[in-house]
Amino acid sequence: MTEDDIKQIFFVECEESLEAAESGLAACRDGTHDSETINAIFRAVHSIKGGAGAFGHTALAAYTHGFENLLGDVREGKVPIEPGLVDLLLLALDCLRDHVEAARGSGSSPDDADLLARLEAARAGNGGEVAASSPAPPPPPTPAPAPADPLDDLDALLNELAAPAPAAAPPAPDGWLVHIRPHSGAMTKGSEPLLWLRELTDLGGTCELADIAAVPTFERLKVEEGYLGWTFRMPNTVTRDDVAEIFDFVGDEVALAYDGDPMPAPRIAASAPAPAAHTEAPQPIHKSEASAAVAPTPPAAAAAAAAAAAPAGGSATQSVRIDLKKLDMLIDGVGELVIAQAMLAQRLTNENLAHIEELGLIETLVRDIQEHAMAFRAQPISSVFGRVPRLLRELGGSTGKHVKLEVAGETTELDKTVIERLSEPMTHLIRNAVDHGIEPPEERRAAGKDPEGTLTLSAEQKAGRIIIRIADDGRGIDRDRVLAKAIANGLVAPEAQLTDDDIHQLIFAPGFSTAATVSNISGRGVGMDVVKQNVKELGGRITIESQPGKGTTFSLALPLTLAISDGMIVQVGDQSLVIPLTHVIESLRPTPADVKGMGTRAQMLNARGSFVPIVPLGVLTGAGGAVCNPCEGVLVLVETEGHGRAALLVDTITDQRQFVIKALDAHYRQIDSVAGATILGNGKVALIVDVDFIASNAARNLVSTVPLAAAA
Repeated sequence: MTEDDIKQIFFVECEESLEAAESGLAACRDGTHDSETINAIFRAVHSIKGGAGAFGHTALAAYTHGFENLLGDVREGKVPIEPGLVDLLLLALDCLRDHVEAARGSGSSPDDADLLARLEAARAGNGGEVAASSPAPPPPPTPAPAPADPLDDLDALLNELAAPAPAAAPPAPDGWLVHIRPHSGAMTKGSEPLLWLRELTDLGGTCELADIAAVPTFERLKVEEGYLGWTFRMPNTVTRDDVAEIFDFVGDEVALAYDGDPMPAPRIAASAPAPAAHTEAPQPIHKSEASAAVAPTPPAAAAAAAAAAAPAGGSATQSVRIDLKKLDMLIDGVGELVIAQAMLAQRLTNENLAHIEELGLIETLVRDIQEHAMAFRAQPISSVFGRVPRLLRELGGSTGKHVKLEVAGETTELDKTVIERLSEPMTHLIRNAVDHGIEPPEERRAAGKDPEGTLTLSAEQKAGRIIIRIADDGRGIDRDRVLAKAIANGLVAPEAQLTDDDIHQLIFAPGFSTAATVSNISGRGVGMDVVKQNVKELGGRITIESQPGKGTTFSLALPLTLAISDGMIVQVGDQSLVIPLTHVIESLRPTPADVKGMGTRAQMLNARGSFVPIVPLGVLTGAGGAVCNPCEGVLVLVETEGHGRAALLVDTITDQRQFVIKALDAHYRQIDSVAGATILGNGKVALIVDVDFIASNAARNLVSTVPLAAAA
């Protein structure tokens, strides 16, 4: 593992620590925190500080040190948790994010002088603990002694010279001792013992002893084991709790002993070779060597030491970091395995050998491998939701609107690719909700609302898809204003009859905006079309629900995975199509009494008292010889998010199996009503039906045919 690899791991851990601190501060803001919440925030900032020092990010390390000082006082109860302090800590966390991005190389270090002064003032204003760091007042001047007789002074001097000198007693050592012995698990979890020693030195400690008795010969040395121990003399102004704080997030992987207690013995894993038999006592080191042992080391050396810390055989690891490219290669390989398994099943079926037991076993194993491989890429959507509080704080500062955030379903998991590409469209939707949707405090008071707006984020898994909702309690979408603006821009004809959903979809038109003024947040009409395109490229749909005066909800329906799914293979004329199984409710052969006409073009299926539009896939695809009479084919009843149900007319259903989704964008172009393509077991390419698009078009056609039916 190279130094760059170690740095990347550090930055990933920084993101995790920042999310943990954000979550903890959110609990403090809501009043649901406890002492462990404060400890978790402190540990998150402390871990960033330790890594920053190891890799030489001095600006980041200096800032986290100031941030950590205030958190330390909060943890010890010296500074009470109050709303004003929580706001300050949130600002400090935002600045810490900027420092991390600067250390990553994504920008310059922020100007933190004013913020650090505010953090220090918060400490000084709540208990005065920082006053100890200021210079102590000079002692009062000592009165000058009265002049003495020179002869008296001479006699006293002669007597002192004649008297025998008393034996000098050795001075009693000041302070107390602490013995530190890191075990192997401390280093395999990414800790760096040198950082602990430096922090002990920063507290005023002095290294008096380095125990090397357990170090084996070179050929029997295991770099992941802990052979060394240290004894530090700490000043009396430092407490045991101060020392324990340095190691509180390491757990029992570091043994501590105090004063008269002996140095803890090394704990060597059973699989490691026993250290060389050393019978001598712990060997002390000279003072100069002690200073060198805790002197700062270059980042490269620290990275090399961390790289050498491989997992020990006796320690259980909870997680393994894997490069995303390797996961992509694994998913691609599993996809090819699924295709090969489908081809094998097709060939054995053609040779009347599909009944053999091994084929079913292979299919089961392939499905298990596919599910486990896809689970590797799954991540909770909290990584996207966690960035929203800072965005709301920034928007609140620029708009003067105070917005409360409510979150539900943050543990819902999505494919990592979806999460990465979801951040930008969600950010734009939230900015528009705050800038356009939520009213200013005065307007909300006049309307009888809480002056503080509410933004709700939620995520849930439904019918094989992830539904993400972004809702505000603002003024809603002005239907008449949107329609008038669209007519003025030439987007729709003045005589067009549009549904509420059609009008809502107009805001996604390129360049469309109803904002009276252009701000640095929104108003240029160059964002919502990008939002819709990004969601569409993910294989998802975006719908809008709005009530004037009550608010607007944007719903994003996204696929659980972008790689492998289950589908129903149907035959439509001379074409083979795939219908995603997540949309399918049932398949049936209707009787003439079940089919009703509506107007001159539409047909409806009476499905247990509910009328559903019939969509002939043969007409959409232009397939030759496709069935047009619903009573002669098969109707596949599907359900969508936001567009209700539809009945897809096909000739026959030929199979049901897993399929690998191949995007058309890279090889051809995006096509409405087509979600992608796949390779069947016979080696032919089949198109994947975009059920959402087809159902939404079927609903629009019904609206246009109702007047014709009434006239008839």
